[in-house]
Amino acid sequence: MIKDILAVVDDGARAQGFLETVVELAAAREATLEVAALTPAPMASPAMAPFGALYVPEVVLMGDDAATVERVRGYLAAAGSSAEIFGLHDDIGWLAGDLKRKRQVADVIAIGARETWATPWLRRRVAETLVRGSGTPLLILPEGQTLNPIRRAVLGWKAGPEATRAMHALVPLAEPGAMVDVVTVGTTLHSCEHETEPHAEVKRHLLRHGFDAKGHWIVNDEKTEADTLTIYAQEIEADVIVIGGFAHSRIRDILLGGVTRDLVEHSGIPVVIVG
Repeated sequence: MIKDILAVVDDGARAQGFLETVVELAAAREATLEVAALTPAPMASPAMAPFGALYVPEVVLMGDDAATVERVRGYLAAAGSSAEIFGLHDDIGWLAGDLKRKRQVADVIAIGARETWATPWLRRRVAETLVRGSGTPLLILPEGQTLNPIRRAVLGWKAGPEATRAMHALVPLAEPGAMVDVVTVGTTLHSCEHETEPHAEVKRHLLRHGFDAKGHWIVNDEKTEADTLTIYAQEIEADVIVIGGFAHSRIRDILLGGVTRDLVEHSGIPVVIVG
């Protein structure tokens, strides 16, 4: 059950559609909505982030912060919401950590697609920091999409504590009696078959909570795991993909990518990521 939503933006104009979506989502769920408006120090170019920051006096940055908050407040008011808004301003490299320390407790923390952010690097940093350190599920909403009542969900499964936490997070979010497709993607059938016993355990647990659960192995050595999960979810018209975040070390994820990073960057369906 979602009753407490925190949305994060860095540009009111770009995020206008996203703000309208989260306002509607909060209203549909009868949930409280808070919005964090982030203001990084000016940079020579957003493409250079996190480098290229320009020095400005603190008083100027505070003024920029206040202006950002007011723009966001205006868009929320136009959408019919009086949600609480708070602003954070800092060097771009520190803002994600500031957010985690300031606010991290909610039912979900929502961010929009890359196109809704002025600085995509900051969006990625916020997502990584919150998944790793907040303990709160991160909801990623593609542009023009919302989180409908979850009557069918894809649970991306690769045995480990992250996937188990994702399963536990899904239980209170999904509608009673929802269908949950437990999906393991691998490059060979042999690699998928290692998940036979974990699949049975997950299905047993979900069935005890009143859900209808089925296990699936998808062998695909041509597409990424993220693309495979997304295509499958779209084919069955799932309402959401739920995955555990960052099963590997930070350095390995940076070097090798990974399903979490791919879904953060390019999501064609609402995604909930649990650290």
